[in-house]
Amino acid sequence: MLLQLALVAMSVIAAYHLTRSHTIIPKSVLPLPPVYVSGEDMWAMVRIFCVVFGLQGLALLFRTGAGAFTSGERFAREYLWYLVAYTTASLYAFLATTINYDAQLVAGIGLLSTASYLLAFVVLAAVGQGRRVLPDAGRFLGGIARGLFRPSGVLVILYFLSPLALGVAFSKSRDVANVVTQVRIWFNPVEETAWGFRSFLAGLVFEQPLLVVERAGDPGAIYVLERVGRVLRVPLADPEALELVLDIRDQLGVVEVENGALGMAFDPRFDDIEAPRPFLYLYYTDTRSDGGQVNRISRFDLSQPTAYERAISEEPLMILEREGSGFHNGGSLVFGPGGYLYIALGEGVRTPEGFTSAQVLRAGILRIDVSGGKANGLPIEPFEFGELAGYRVPADNPFVHDPRVRDEYWALGLRNPYRVSFDPETNTLWAGDVGSTVWEEVNRIEAGNHYGFPVVEGREVTGKQGWESLGLAHTEPVFTYVHTAYDRAVIGGIVYRGNLHPTLEGQYLFADNYSSKLFSLPADVRRVEQVNLLARANQYAQRGVSSVTQLSSGEVLVTTLGAASTPSGEILELVPAELADNTLPESLREREGRVRIGAKEAASLYQANCARCHGSAGDGDSPDARALGVPLPDFTDPNYLSSRGRDKVRAIISEGGAAHGMSALMPPWATALSDAELNALVDFIGTLHGNDNK
Repeated sequence: MLLQLALVAMSVIAAYHLTRSHTIIPKSVLPLPPVYVSGEDMWAMVRIFCVVFGLQGLALLFRTGAGAFTSGERFAREYLWYLVAYTTASLYAFLATTINYDAQLVAGIGLLSTASYLLAFVVLAAVGQGRRVLPDAGRFLGGIARGLFRPSGVLVILYFLSPLALGVAFSKSRDVANVVTQVRIWFNPVEETAWGFRSFLAGLVFEQPLLVVERAGDPGAIYVLERVGRVLRVPLADPEALELVLDIRDQLGVVEVENGALGMAFDPRFDDIEAPRPFLYLYYTDTRSDGGQVNRISRFDLSQPTAYERAISEEPLMILEREGSGFHNGGSLVFGPGGYLYIALGEGVRTPEGFTSAQVLRAGILRIDVSGGKANGLPIEPFEFGELAGYRVPADNPFVHDPRVRDEYWALGLRNPYRVSFDPETNTLWAGDVGSTVWEEVNRIEAGNHYGFPVVEGREVTGKQGWESLGLAHTEPVFTYVHTAYDRAVIGGIVYRGNLHPTLEGQYLFADNYSSKLFSLPADVRRVEQVNLLARANQYAQRGVSSVTQLSSGEVLVTTLGAASTPSGEILELVPAELADNTLPESLREREGRVRIGAKEAASLYQANCARCHGSAGDGDSPDARALGVPLPDFTDPNYLSSRGRDKVRAIISEGGAAHGMSALMPPWATALSDAELNALVDFIGTLHGNDNK
């Protein structure tokens, strides 16, 4: 029995590695979508198959006694038992676990385990027990044939075929997929936690809120940054009396994909009595130029009396040329120790001509001095790919004397650090680094460190070459997690320091944009393998969490973006479960149901939710397309919509790829988008080839 278990375990491992690069079931026989299965899932499959085969072996031992592989007739009976165990393990993995079901992997396990069983039988017959191989093989085949014609044998074969039939039905039928999903949920319920969310500003919704910040001199209010380019002041005593602080919507151009207003911070001396600096720093993208896009970090004077005068008071600190996709901007501005401004930039802030750390500012954290003290710091180095002004470089920045890296850099090797923050007690800088197609990272950022991208993601070497070789050791993340259909876009958060929630003291709280889950991990540990799920917000996917903030009074707030087509973003507060209300307000549902989605809003929906994979033009060419490893449709094909039918395309968007025999990497959007938005997306796809094909 130990030999059989060893053969099964080795077969699972070998099948996993084989099916990562080869197909067992030809597409001409059965077209199956590629499925990502992690190494951790592989070991889970090893455990499942070994446990089931172990129970089968014990049952066989009890029924027939010792003597496995001793004769062809007995081996024929044992192989029918093997088929039952193999099928049971496959069904358990499919129905009772959260492992992505890969029919190619399951077929590979069956093929290799059968081959290993037969090889063991032949070797034992020829060597271990001195029998003649051919007569024994004949008796085995005869025993199999006789067994299959018995009622029990017919039942075994039908049972053996059931995972394949169920897998095909799962990919073809929405009803079957729903039943299977409910079975999986029953076996794997979402854990109940002691926390939940409720609306922090009851009845108020915003136009894709990105961030909430406080100002030290204005403790009775919060400031909300909307992606469209507005900053709103909300007095907590009377939230309905909100006021417009800044409006630069006409300075952003088209807000799509990952563009728009991204981050903001108040000058630490905003309310200084002797020498006030009433400035707001804003990071946003500008797509208005015919020559392409630029990313701007600008200073606005909020002492001006009107929103218009504040908008035209803009003083750009950085105008950074970038490639035209609009992806991977990063997004945070935070003031840290010494009053220096830290800026988180993604790797997309580059041009075809300039992409190294000596040429452009990208893929890392910058540290600059905007205090206006000209005697302090170093002047700005010459810069070719944009404009830099209005700041000095701290003399103790880690790369000041390195000609391969610009002076402004504090840390390197980050793909898309969207949200960063300082621990107010230790001054440690934390970042959530949004990954590509497999890994998300939580990093502790330290001066002069390189975090590996693109050579390393998570803790794995990618096989990719970097755009430069600096000879710096790669720093591992504190925590990393693998993508699922929804857990795939980390939102960096805060280290909780306060008295309102004492059980969270010293915990780093962060979220995932797609799943809208809020997690915690201990901030004093260098490497974390498991995190705690605290709560899940009520809007998901591209409507999900965009920031995690702690107020000075102790409340933990998250912003949810909401729909691109109508203001529906919220500010939620983390509260004990008994105080939570995680349902979408009925008034919000009604508003989404009534909204008329126009062509502009439909285009925005597509760019926000679909362009990351399918490309801004709909041709399947995007920054992540090649990394996905699956063929993507070309929406610019004039026959795309007509050949499939409008209803079919809508069903694929709504129900996801797996429900239609396609890649499970295409998630079901019905839980994230309203019926009107789904219809609008189909309409928009019908326009991508230049003709109305509705």
